[in-house]
Order: sequence, then C-alpha cells, then structure tokens
Amino acid sequence: MSNGRSMPFSNGTEYEVFLYNFCERCRNNKLREDGFPEFPEKGGCPIRDAMENARFDIKQFPNEWLRELRDATDNHVIAWHYCIRFTNPDWDVMELYFTMMKNALIKREGNDVQAEA
Repeated sequence: MSNGRSMPFSNGTEYEVFLYNFCERCRNNKLREDGFPEFPEKGGCPIRDAMENARFDIKQFPNEWLRELRDATDNHVIAWHYCIRFTNPDWDVMELYFTMMKNALIKREGNDVQAEA
C-alpha cells in the first residue's frame, strides 16, 4: 500500500524534475561526450536508458525501479516518482527525500504513531 510501481511521467517537466532530483545527483549517472546518457553496456544506468527508450515505446518505462510513495494513513500520493536504486555519497542533498519516505510509512492514529506492519 505504501510503495507502488510508478506510472510513466505525465509530461516533460515532471521528467526533468525527476532527472534533476535523482539522476543528476546519482553516482550511477554517466553521460556520453554528446551529453546524452551513456548506454548500460558502457557503464551507464539501465534505468535512465529505459526512461529514454520509453519516449518511443512506453512499455519500456522502468516502473520496476521507479516507485510512487503513498501515505500509510490515508494512501494519498506523497511522491509520484522516486528511484529505488538512487545512490549518492552526499547524504545531505537527499536527506529530506529519505525522511519523507520514512515518515510516510508510519501510520498515525490520533496522537499515537505506530509503524505499519
């Protein structure tokens, strides 16, 4: 209930925001000399490659790696897209995202806070 496979990006802005928040800060992100993402067989990220391919074939959208985050209490969407393979040595940059994700998994009943089973 709290984590589900993500739907494809609804528009280019949503895609660009995802790239900025995750891909451009991820240590797995590698670009070719022409500025496009490197191919996975040359050390590039398979998720970013699949996102690029999904522009032409939506079936290739990497929803097994991109998730949406839902609140444990009322199931509303908190974050439409986040990458489950995101890695970044600079924890402070993404600390708010991880805190938000952790807090979403806590079910709130009245003033009590209980971890969702």
